[in-house]
Amino acid sequence: MRQQLLDLHEIQKIDVEIREIESQGASVSQKLKELEGKANAVRTEVQSLTTQRENTVREIKTLEGTVQAEALKVKKWEQRLNEIRNQREYLALSREVEGSKRANREAEEKILEFMALRDQIDKKLDGLQDQLAEMEVDCAAERATVDRITGDNSGRINGLKSRRDVLVPKVPRPLLKKYDQIRDKRMGVGLVTVVDGQCKGCNMRLPPQLYNVLQRGNTIEQCPSCQRIIFWDHFLGDREEPKKGAEASQ
Repeated sequence: MRQQLLDLHEIQKIDVEIREIESQGASVSQKLKELEGKANAVRTEVQSLTTQRENTVREIKTLEGTVQAEALKVKKWEQRLNEIRNQREYLALSREVEGSKRANREAEEKILEFMALRDQIDKKLDGLQDQLAEMEVDCAAERATVDRITGDNSGRINGLKSRRDVLVPKVPRPLLKKYDQIRDKRMGVGLVTVVDGQCKGCNMRLPPQLYNVLQRGNTIEQCPSCQRIIFWDHFLGDREEPKKGAEASQ
């Protein structure tokens, strides 16, 4: 039983190392995801402003066409005024001329407003496009880093799994199943040592009777507090803990 626990201890070290590698990969991938999310937000804003600029330019051209057409109309009406002898007709046409001139002035003011808006959009677009270019460079660099780390991690994990596969047959299936169930619930750590009567998974002190049983190494025992499988640290031949065992959460 003692040797089975030692074999399981080696499996535990491998599992913790695999978990750390996967966590590192997830962290790097998350950073890339965040960078891409920010770049996409800027890209969406650029697209929105580009559409707004196109609409603004379209409005300017429409207004300019209207002003030009109305100006020609006013010119013809003013020439006709010189030919009219009927006072009522003259006054009516004069009002039309003044109305068209007023409408043109208002249209010209709107054109200036739209031009100012277009200039503001252009200025903002220039800044956003520069920012987006920098972000795309950062994303490309981070993507290359993720690809490299993913490739390296894949090789390391495959090597660790090969070592694990050699050890697994040495551990009884029921014990391995129990270990897997516990580590799924306990932050990836299903087996820990007991040092001086204290569980290094949750730092709780074991009842003296259980500690005595544990030192015999003839049975599989679990910590009454964190439910992890426990074994006496002296079985390792020194005081070294399984990697991360002492840092496991309850």
